[in-house]
Amino acid sequence: MNKKIIFLSIAAVAAIGFASCSNEDAPDSGVTPEPEVKSARTAYILSQGNYYSFIEGSLDVINLTEGTISTDVFLKANGRNIGATPQWGLAYGSKLYVAMHQSNTIEIVDPSTYKSVKQIKLSESGFDGTGPRSMATKDGKVYISMFDGYVCRLDTVSMEIDASVKVGANPEIIAIHGDKIYVPNSDGMNNPDYGTTASVISIDDFKVESTITVPMNPKQFISANGNLYLICMGNYGDVAAALYKIGTDNTYTEVTTATIADPYEDKLYIVDNPYGGTPSYKIYDMSSGTLETTDFSEVVNPSKIAVDPSTGEILISSYKDKFDAYNLPEILYQYDKERKLIKKYDIGIGEPCIFFNSKP
Repeated sequence: MNKKIIFLSIAAVAAIGFASCSNEDAPDSGVTPEPEVKSARTAYILSQGNYYSFIEGSLDVINLTEGTISTDVFLKANGRNIGATPQWGLAYGSKLYVAMHQSNTIEIVDPSTYKSVKQIKLSESGFDGTGPRSMATKDGKVYISMFDGYVCRLDTVSMEIDASVKVGANPEIIAIHGDKIYVPNSDGMNNPDYGTTASVISIDDFKVESTITVPMNPKQFISANGNLYLICMGNYGDVAAALYKIGTDNTYTEVTTATIADPYEDKLYIVDNPYGGTPSYKIYDMSSGTLETTDFSEVVNPSKIAVDPSTGEILISSYKDKFDAYNLPEILYQYDKERKLIKKYDIGIGEPCIFFNSKP
């Protein structure tokens, strides 16, 4: 699991006794989906905060067209914080969906007002699964990995959890590839005996159809350019974090060392920021299989990378101080497609999830 989440989870225990996908909203019930909200190019910055220091999460919004930022939009619109240790967000159809790990809630938000449309309390859903970690979407459903070992399904019409399925221990960042959901079972709370499996769920019947073997500590599946990739974090020591290409027979081939990646067209933009090491940046051409090194010299300690699917602009967040990473606001750097710095912004505290309202 993300070492930050481990830190927050352990800290929470001490404090209380215990912290892009398809954008086509097409419910499979035959109901006509809601129209999409048309607006300026927008990046949503969902910061985790710090549960141990009683710093709740935040949602900032950047107008990429104008280069302006609006901070704490959910708090200002609703008079309450969005929740404790938010982990994932996405824009889907006419709404935003935000997953709060420690609060154990899913917040459904109107992106034109940032008002809460509905807060789903997972403890009251009637289905197994707590501690939301990541989300993916297809055909009017939002699929949510739950850190206690489940994947839940949220219907966007009823705005209710309608099913859950058990997977492996501590699932991380899922991806939909074809008609299947790929789930990395990190077993991150069992340090140092991290997991080496992934669950494959059939979307049609929402059941686990197979469990496959993967490298140590799987963190994130990425479906891009017709291929499936997986980042595994290793053991933060002698087993390095790396990006792997998954074959159609579920075998895997290492591409390069990596801790974070995001796709754009036929490229993967990669950050390798090893624990205790020096960060580096690469661009992997998925069509040719070639790897190019690059540089973002302004970024000292990168925590996330995200590429706008409509323009190729690159956003990279960075801790201000790696030794006090969880108490200081981060910096977000905005680069154009040619990797020239456009602007930088002060954002919230804690590693962010960055997502967009735009399509490729």
